[in-house]
Amino acid sequence: MEVEPIRRLLLILPVLLVVLLSGCQNAFGYINSRWISEIDLTYNSIESQAETAPFESRIFKDGDFIKTMATAMNTSKRIAGELDYDADFRMKLVYGDGYTEEFILGLGEQEGNAGLLLSAERSGTGYTVSAKNADKLRKLIFSGGSAAAAKSEADEASVVTQGPVTISRNSLFPVTGNKEFLNLQLLQGSYSEDWSSPSPLAGRSWSGQFRLVITDEQGEALGTFALSRHFTEELSFGDLFQIQFADYNGDGNPDFTIGQYGSSNGSLFKLFTLKPDHSIQELQIKGAASGLFISSPDRYSVKLETVEGGFRADHYDNAPGKQIETVYRWDGTAFQEAAP
Repeated sequence: MEVEPIRRLLLILPVLLVVLLSGCQNAFGYINSRWISEIDLTYNSIESQAETAPFESRIFKDGDFIKTMATAMNTSKRIAGELDYDADFRMKLVYGDGYTEEFILGLGEQEGNAGLLLSAERSGTGYTVSAKNADKLRKLIFSGGSAAAAKSEADEASVVTQGPVTISRNSLFPVTGNKEFLNLQLLQGSYSEDWSSPSPLAGRSWSGQFRLVITDEQGEALGTFALSRHFTEELSFGDLFQIQFADYNGDGNPDFTIGQYGSSNGSLFKLFTLKPDHSIQELQIKGAASGLFISSPDRYSVKLETVEGGFRADHYDNAPGKQIETVYRWDGTAFQEAAP
């Protein structure tokens, strides 16, 4: 057996390997997008772009973005000579097994320009990202990402709050002369947003179990009222609002309405009164156990027109196609519809 030729071959193989690697387009090897679980970008403040920074940091898990980034890296070309650069981002590739790689990425916002890519460990060696791939990345990064990425982030979003959420905060000083507040609070439930289509129920929504609470200036509770128990369905409010006060039954105590969406023509309102001992009671309306249907631009609390012994309310009736006015008067225990 000829030992010498084999020995020479073993000595030549490492040299060939070095030559092959030195001829590669980049020094970080092939980036397989299927192995990457997320890409973390942290914005480097550049004075010329200080007002247009897309974000401070962001995690991209969208497959389209990861694939686009991997393609841009795999097709990058080494830059000869010394580097003088400003880079937009520090980038970290996170693989499924927890392994990470860090890079420096320079894109800028100007379309048609090539990008810059460097390994964080070898920042003296740079690679150019083609203008075509750089433009794809700019679109995804500076324009908020792909639709799939936005949907993925929205689906994963989770907001935690501490304590109750106040939907309506109302000073009682103009009403009672006391430096106190009447607040509507969400105790248990959820907050969501839907901007997909224009409708009365689109936008923000706080839903769940609500209470009314009277507090002093320091926020100490003076009295509470389980509001949700007085409605047959789960309460939901689509905006912050102010509670409207008036005295409808003539006893000198402030009364107020709380409403829920009924239809495009109006809301279902219930009446409540605030007692001097900081207790709250519902004022019954005969024939309107689920609430009095009232047409008003104020969806959640409306100030009714007061009349002698009661109030006047109106709603739009589709059948005759006109507004219907009704007077309700207090009989000592409840409001009832007055004769025309």
